[in-house]
Amino acid sequence: MAGLKLKHVYKVYNGGVRAVNDFNLDIKDKSFVVLVGPSGCGKSTTLRMIAGLESITSGQLYIDNALVNDVESKNRDIAMVFQSYALYPHMTVYQNMGFSLKLRHEKPDVIKEKVLKAAETLEISDLLDRKPKELSGGQRQRVALGRAIVREPNVFLLDEPLSNLDAKLRVQMRTEITKLHEKLQTTFIYVTHDQTEAMTMGDVIVVMNKGFVQQADAPVTLFEDPTNLFVATFLGSPQMNIIECDLVEKDDKVGVRLEGVESNVVWLKDNTAKQIKNSGISFEKKYLFGIRPDHVSVSKTGIPAHVEAVEQLGDETIIYTTIEGHKQHVVLKAPLTIDINSQDDIHIEFSKEKVYLFDKDSEHSLIGMPSYNKVPCSIKDNKLVIGKQELELDTDYTSHLLARVKDEPIFLAVKPEHVEMESNEANVELKAKVEFVEERTNYNIIYASMDGVTPYLIFRSDKNRKFKSGDNISVYLPLDKMYLFNKDDDSLFSREEIFENKANCHVTNKNGKTTIKINGGDTLVYDDLGVEDGDYEFILKQEGTQVVFDKKNAKGIEEEVCKVATPNQFLKVSCYDEEPQHKINTIFVKIKGFEEYVTLVINNNFSVYKMPVFKINITPDNFELRKL
Repeated sequence: MAGLKLKHVYKVYNGGVRAVNDFNLDIKDKSFVVLVGPSGCGKSTTLRMIAGLESITSGQLYIDNALVNDVESKNRDIAMVFQSYALYPHMTVYQNMGFSLKLRHEKPDVIKEKVLKAAETLEISDLLDRKPKELSGGQRQRVALGRAIVREPNVFLLDEPLSNLDAKLRVQMRTEITKLHEKLQTTFIYVTHDQTEAMTMGDVIVVMNKGFVQQADAPVTLFEDPTNLFVATFLGSPQMNIIECDLVEKDDKVGVRLEGVESNVVWLKDNTAKQIKNSGISFEKKYLFGIRPDHVSVSKTGIPAHVEAVEQLGDETIIYTTIEGHKQHVVLKAPLTIDINSQDDIHIEFSKEKVYLFDKDSEHSLIGMPSYNKVPCSIKDNKLVIGKQELELDTDYTSHLLARVKDEPIFLAVKPEHVEMESNEANVELKAKVEFVEERTNYNIIYASMDGVTPYLIFRSDKNRKFKSGDNISVYLPLDKMYLFNKDDDSLFSREEIFENKANCHVTNKNGKTTIKINGGDTLVYDDLGVEDGDYEFILKQEGTQVVFDKKNAKGIEEEVCKVATPNQFLKVSCYDEEPQHKINTIFVKIKGFEEYVTLVINNNFSVYKMPVFKINITPDNFELRKL
């Protein structure tokens, strides 16, 4: 049996096409993990990288604590079940199931024992003499599963295995695969675009979009506490209602004023109002209000709505309404017996206990459990200062920080699920005071204040831990899960270790020109820099350099970025890796003569994967010379 760990995994194809971006996930042994998302989100590519069918551009993949990036697929002890079944048409079911064992040169009696056992488990013992063309879709799927089972792998990978089956058979096979996982007690990783499959089968659901992991959690948590608008609207059928709104305040209350029905304010519960006030959310902006159809009801008073359509589903009724000033339908679920017809005028109301609020720009959730805590902080003498507390940072952590971390307002980002209750060598202590607690199905959410800090620290707690308002507590932040960001949400913490950008060089002055010869590398020429001849260390600053684009890669780039005025001030570099953010791109490059790879921060308008070898323009402001 085996667990898996994916750390900062990227997949970039030729031309800089990013299929998977910074994928991080710990998969526990014997768990059932489902990757779900729309077509093209990167889920199948991720599965193929785990299988070894696709190379990993950067990052690390561990199986049972062993790094397997360069291990061949056949040696990873993984079995994969494909969407197309991939059965050999000329072989019988028995031969198909035993073929991989035959390639391993297993003894015939061993092959027979394993095939018969797998066939019995899958209830296909009576099909062993048939060929694939004589089987139904469901039977072929069972054979494909059986072929994987006989290998007794540590990990099963299943890539949309039910997509070719009809609706009834899909439901049946969902149950069969879940029962198979319980029986085999091994790790399953399953890819689907069907949210119903994901929610009913997985212990952990990984929601992906555009190559990024949006949220990874238990099904009920994703439904109750989606961290952003995409997750909120992707899961649930019918999907969550979203209405543009703004916030209003009256006395100690906070309410949501919906677009088009300004006279009807949805007043939020007291704890939600506290969270909004404490987080510094502006009351001058527009937001997105969300509520699921399950939590919209027909009432005698409330918001006027016009019924556009009614769907009778046998056990419930789905009602599609329109409200003034809102283009999209507002959908609600009602009992089957409700007497409402198309074109009726009704009133609806929203449960204030079940509302959501999203930032219109970032689309992050603003109430309940956030995608991450964003806490203002600063770095001082290798300590992280949060309000009136100082957290000691070791050199391994600080060696991953960009230089600009000391020059601008920064924020600590830590996910609620990563706040720990117990101390160990890999985390740091933070003191807080419990303000209030909210119960969820599988855990409680704790809202805690910190001395000198405005936003709450929000984290999860097991149901068996009893916190109450006013408790003074200690929590612990794991160093490997603490990230620092600037105000633009650009990460200032690099996954790569950052070295001083230095190389030995020789400086000579002649005819009013200063020539800097990088030992073993390129030569730079400048007007007189006012330094003596001799040997120096050349220290290249992280920021200020400009990438020199060729005509092909300059398309769409601002003209002033492409201009380079002075010749002989270039260094040729080659791609090592990059970490693109919102406004900046941290690139890691190799430059001849430099001791380690070089870290540079440039505008996020360029990918090293589009132009792996290029030049950078070095002005006198971009470097320092240190006399040897």
